Amino acid sequence: MSRKLALTALSLALLAAGTPEAFAADQHVATLVVIKTPEGVTRAKLEAGFAASVPTYQKIPGLIRKYYTVNGDGFGGIYLWKDRAAAEAWFTAAWAAQCKQRNGTECQLTWFDTPLQIDGQAAGD
Repeated sequence: MSRKLALTALSLALLAAGTPEAFAADQHVATLVVIKTPEGVTRAKLEAGFAASVPTYQKIPGLIRKYYTVNGDGFGGIYLWKDRAAAEAWFTAAWAAQCKQRNGTECQLTWFDTPLQIDGQAAGD
């Protein structure tokens, strides 16, 4: 399985895990951001940056959920949005330019429609 496909599968599984029940969500959109970790940046520094950014993400209109992600050579996030318009309002050309400037590399953004979401645990478990 390719790395990108594995990340996509993980992203969709994580997004589904936080929903209270199965429901059709044809208006919802998920996004995956992957950024190569800059040379010399430690996991502890990444996690401190994540914690510092929480208030910003809590105020974004239309953002339902965000997962901060880290792996061996990259970091980023998995986002669930109310609709595509909300996601597009955040992921602008200015966002891409700031992301590149901060990290010294292009920030990869992948879009997904999320037509169905489920709770990964049966009720009462």
